Amino acid sequence: MNKPLISVVLPAYNEANYVGDAILSLRTQKYGNLEVIVVPNACTDKTAEVASMFADQVIETPVQGISHARNIGYAASKGDIVAFMDSDSRAAPNLLETVAKLCSRGYDCGKAKIRPSDDHRLRAVIWCWYVEHVSRQAEKVGKGQNGAGAFMFLTRDLGKRVELPEGKLFREDLRVMEDVDLLNRLVQAGKYKFVTESCLYTSMRRFIEEGYVHCFNEDNKHFDDPQGKTRARWNESPEANLERPLPVTESSRVQKSKGTR
Repeated sequence: MNKPLISVVLPAYNEANYVGDAILSLRTQKYGNLEVIVVPNACTDKTAEVASMFADQVIETPVQGISHARNIGYAASKGDIVAFMDSDSRAAPNLLETVAKLCSRGYDCGKAKIRPSDDHRLRAVIWCWYVEHVSRQAEKVGKGQNGAGAFMFLTRDLGKRVELPEGKLFREDLRVMEDVDLLNRLVQAGKYKFVTESCLYTSMRRFIEEGYVHCFNEDNKHFDDPQGKTRARWNESPEANLERPLPVTESSRVQKSKGTR
């Protein structure tokens, strides 16, 4: 039986120190029929250069924003299944294989549990356990998805049913909880699965820098009011953020990977 192509989209903002490991974790998957698309957005480091060594497509944009970057990657993807993965994370070796098997069983969307990649203290373990517990409960009731959408997936057919105007999946007016917005739409329109048979190892650097209690309180506030922006780097006006240019002459460019498929 033919294996469906899985497109994995990685939005990246100044992730030169992480994106290489993220892509390599995909290249070493047990599931081999995939394409990797990296979308550096308004980067000032060598994210695009590192990504172009391993990815199938690298699409640079001068517009900073995770939703905008994900939408660009989604538009460029060719897979029957599309996944979105944070670029500071590493996929467990069986993650894509697990997703493909779930889709063959009739599921058409979901997200994966997370595990800490760079903080092995008890507080990190507790945080990931808490997120997993809330995600399991949300799956049971079929609504109220929490965040932690570091790895999400959906079939192409479901994507067409939940697309926003202009073929976009993510709301670009949301600065936070854009993953929650999409997940709730997916739950309502498709057959959702919270993946616990595999996982995504993700960086806890935000929690290390700002504190777990602070991040917990902040995320709860954003969950109730996703339009709110309490973190310092989100307090810029959206207009100013969207105008930020890349240090290149063209507004965007596409690079083909030097790596192998």
